[in-house]
Amino acid sequence: MDVTKISSNNNSNNILIKTTQYFNNDLNGDSNIEEQTDEITVLKSMYNTEADEKVKLISAFEKESHELFKIIVKVCPKAETEKIHIDVVLPIEEETQYGATAAGWEAPPTTLKNLPLNRSTSGHRWPGSFDVKYLSPLYLDITFPPTYPSSDPPSYQLSCPWLTSTQLECTGKMLDNLWQEGKPMVIVFTWIDWLENNLLSHLGITDHLVLHLLSSTLPDDGGEKNSASNDLGERIAQMIRYNQEQMRLEFCQSMQECPVCLMEKPGIHFHKLQECQHFFCTDCMREFCDLHVRDGTVEALKCPDIKCNTILPPSIVQAVLGPEAYNRWEKLLLQKTLDAMADTDYCPRCNSLVIAEAEESLHLAHCTVCLFSFCTECRRCWHQGRPCQTDDELLHDLDKQIKRGGLSVAEQEKFLEMKRKLQEEIVYKVIVQKETQSCPSCKIRIEKIDGCNKMTCRCGISFCWVCGNEIDGYEHFTQAGCLLNATLVIVNQIPPKTPKRIPPDEILRIQAQVEVNPDLAVNRCLCPGCKQVNLKKTDHNNHIKCWNCKRNFCFLCKQLIRGAIMAHFMGPCVQHS
Repeated sequence: MDVTKISSNNNSNNILIKTTQYFNNDLNGDSNIEEQTDEITVLKSMYNTEADEKVKLISAFEKESHELFKIIVKVCPKAETEKIHIDVVLPIEEETQYGATAAGWEAPPTTLKNLPLNRSTSGHRWPGSFDVKYLSPLYLDITFPPTYPSSDPPSYQLSCPWLTSTQLECTGKMLDNLWQEGKPMVIVFTWIDWLENNLLSHLGITDHLVLHLLSSTLPDDGGEKNSASNDLGERIAQMIRYNQEQMRLEFCQSMQECPVCLMEKPGIHFHKLQECQHFFCTDCMREFCDLHVRDGTVEALKCPDIKCNTILPPSIVQAVLGPEAYNRWEKLLLQKTLDAMADTDYCPRCNSLVIAEAEESLHLAHCTVCLFSFCTECRRCWHQGRPCQTDDELLHDLDKQIKRGGLSVAEQEKFLEMKRKLQEEIVYKVIVQKETQSCPSCKIRIEKIDGCNKMTCRCGISFCWVCGNEIDGYEHFTQAGCLLNATLVIVNQIPPKTPKRIPPDEILRIQAQVEVNPDLAVNRCLCPGCKQVNLKKTDHNNHIKCWNCKRNFCFLCKQLIRGAIMAHFMGPCVQHS
């Protein structure tokens, strides 16, 4: 059997080793095919899982049709460091370089959506960089000749999106050496093991890698791999996507602690926000979303972390809410969006959404549902060219209509009914004005039923019920003269000349919770580390994570928890009581 090796093209990121096969009557033929069958079976059992098929059989041996065993092996090299920094340098095309000065360039010649590029000082390159923990896999296309493993090695094609042709040639030589050292034994497992554990150290890649622009590539075979693409942007996107997916799998397969309920659960029971990387367990996220959807404050559906303003993506909201609650969320969100538009209004008769006329001076809106045209200022029938009337003016006009003579009984009753409805409307407005306050941001009327004087509107902002000003946290109630739980409005109270030390926001929150629910006073405890006051939550969990020093301690024994949290509660202390 002749074996012909074709050297790799210096401008390619693939190494081709082609073998000329002859179907002869080799004495070891049946034995070779049996060993190849066993080897492929063992490889598939070792590397394939339900979620990932690393060894894929492309074709099986058939002597009549001259078919050979062909497999594609996905190999994931293991890095020695937690992070690999990847630099990308994109050279500027020669004709472009002379066509414009460096100062005149504002955008790179090639758009890479996944990587921001900054022009170098010399103006000849567009450098960029990104970090990954997991490098995207390389692929081995292997063909078993009839004479393997008795005398000849398998032929293979090696491809990888982040290795140069020189590095691939060096890798190919090492695979050839491994065959020479181990022949005539089966070799594919040895190749895979070496590529996984020794490739990066063999090439001198530790925590840094340079990704080059390829000048030519092998044609795509239409299979799983697309690593031979000359599109640098696609190669970068492939590496970033693979790293994100592996990070997600690593997160789901390990134990995580929810920062809200402080419970340890497998990562698969958590939702992680891609933008800010904060994560919370499904139960807490469901309760959080249910609360805001039930109260209509869908604008406040942001990351539950106090200092984070990342908006929850619809995928997480849909995953934790039931169909009915999710539909309500969609409707509320649409309503809030429309309310924020300056040219929308609601019909005072049927409450349908109406788009006002573009000419603002007309103050005209026409409902297409009930066909009612109304004034957007006073919300009564449109009165072209006439100013809006006050309630007193309308009552005066109705009285004049009723008192004038010549009215029929039906007309008299009509005007009396109009007067009665107007009087009821005036009384209702007075009650609303007295019992409610306008949000300083969206101006919607809000009624206080119970609780402290810190109000949170459905638009997301907080304000003081006493003075009506927008506030942030509880600090306002220690400085502005407004009491947190005062029922009477305090006017012009002079603050003390020497202001007291302002407690942290978390201490104020604990005080507010205890004032609202005095039964929680027994749940207060001091952190054994920093001595700050903490509050045991109402879920009866004795595992406390201090808000100040972030250390874990036990509510029962008041000792810091060192090591595994669950191990502490396997002793005399129980986690829930």
